[in-house]
Amino acid sequence: MTPDLLRNIAVFAEVAKAKSFTKAGLALDLPKSTVSRRVAELEREVGLRLLKRTTQKVELTEEGQNYFASCRRLLEDVQSAHEELISARHRPRGHLRVAATVDFGLRLVNGLTRFAAEYPDLVLEFDFTTRRVDPLTENYDVAIHIGAPPDSGLTAKKLADVAVHVYASPDYLAGHGRPLTPADLSAHACVLEGRLHQIGIQNTWTLTNGRRRVEVDVKGTLSFNSIGIIRRLILGGAGLALLPESICRKDVEAGRLVRVLENWSAPMLPIYALTSTRLMPAKTRTFLDFVQANL
Repeated sequence: MTPDLLRNIAVFAEVAKAKSFTKAGLALDLPKSTVSRRVAELEREVGLRLLKRTTQKVELTEEGQNYFASCRRLLEDVQSAHEELISARHRPRGHLRVAATVDFGLRLVNGLTRFAAEYPDLVLEFDFTTRRVDPLTENYDVAIHIGAPPDSGLTAKKLADVAVHVYASPDYLAGHGRPLTPADLSAHACVLEGRLHQIGIQNTWTLTNGRRRVEVDVKGTLSFNSIGIIRRLILGGAGLALLPESICRKDVEAGRLVRVLENWSAPMLPIYALTSTRLMPAKTRTFLDFVQANL
């Protein structure tokens, strides 16, 4: 790839993004005539019209849309390589806006003081919410998403797969008996998860044992969009619940909770970080490294 071709691609991408030769020229600090010339050179090079020009607006042709999508990824990779070299010499700094659930934030609390001390030039702003956040349109650097990521133009980076099991307190099991098969769950009080992952109240639990997979209808009068509150309730004997293994481990070791149906588990729960682009500055990469280490 010649330097001229790379420059022309970069100019075309800016025009495609701005839908304007004038705005692209301002963004690139180039005269409008130079912007137009470079796009024309690129069209001659590929032998196709990439843009439809009128006196009022600039639109992409179908070929231009496909070409822009490919060029954008190419330019992001080039910029990412450049950013990695720059960030190797500079500490993460600036303002980082993160959207996540309260429960997820609580899992990071113990390490945040150390993280903040290690990166004093980085300001972290957390917005705790259970709704689905779009980092691109809502001006977030990172949105933590529990479950399979939405089908969108966002970049999804998997942070972890979380094991999920059925738990209850010893007191509840002493008073109501211990389920021996997944079907037994239907006769028990269950504390349900409600709208934590935008899927409504989980009245059906899916459990797997090797290649075996069953779906069980469960019932309960309590539902919450907070894993932390569900855990507190079953510690008090409210019933059975599906909970991440990681937040129950200490309770199980201390005898406060018991894993029931030991051979059965819910499907692994993936956790993703959603960003508006694959091009992540040092502040975002450093934060996500910290999150992965704490998960």
